[in-house]
Amino acid sequence: MADTIYLEGVRMFPPTDGVPDFVKGSGVIAINQLVKFLKDNPSYVSDYKGEPQVKFQLLEGRNGLYFTVDTYKKNKTGAAPKVENKDDLPF
Repeated sequence: MADTIYLEGVRMFPPTDGVPDFVKGSGVIAINQLVKFLKDNPSYVSDYKGEPQVKFQLLEGRNGLYFTVDTYKKNKTGAAPKVENKDDLPF
């Protein structure tokens, strides 16, 4: 399993008491921190129709909601990855 990469500069908070049910939370984007993170980690930036983007996931943990960088890369051929040494498999 890959290491978790936390998306810096974006924070999510659960809804506060008294807000309507359709409010699922609130968030903060620290623009300078997010831009610095993306400049320091260009491998997480991909291209979509000529525009840079970063894929992320919203997860829930012991301390509430948080964002991680979605580092999943689809296999270009659609085929299963080739296994070189079958002796290392756990099954």
